[in-house]
Amino acid sequence: MIGEVIVVGDLKLRDDASLEEYNRLGERMYEIVSRLPGFLSVKSFKAADGEELTLFRFASEEALEAWRHHPDHVETMQRGHAEFYASGFLQICKVIREVGPFEHA
Repeated sequence: MIGEVIVVGDLKLRDDASLEEYNRLGERMYEIVSRLPGFLSVKSFKAADGEELTLFRFASEEALEAWRHHPDHVETMQRGHAEFYASGFLQICKVIREVGPFEHA
């Protein structure tokens, strides 16, 4: 949809990161974000070279900002940088054009 916001995340975990705790926090964050108005979806994809991207879709910039400023999310982001992530980036993109949906017979 035009105006939708997509966040592309490429976050690399530290070798010594606790996967159990990381996954527990991830599940908790999904429980919260999935209940926020304007959250549409989150999906992760892993390439053959091992790079993993996560795509978050929000209906609007306001919906993304509500998530970005949610107190539990802010705390978890701080923990992520302190405990889990070695490197990475986030790209915030706005849909400016859409083609489809279409089907081929």
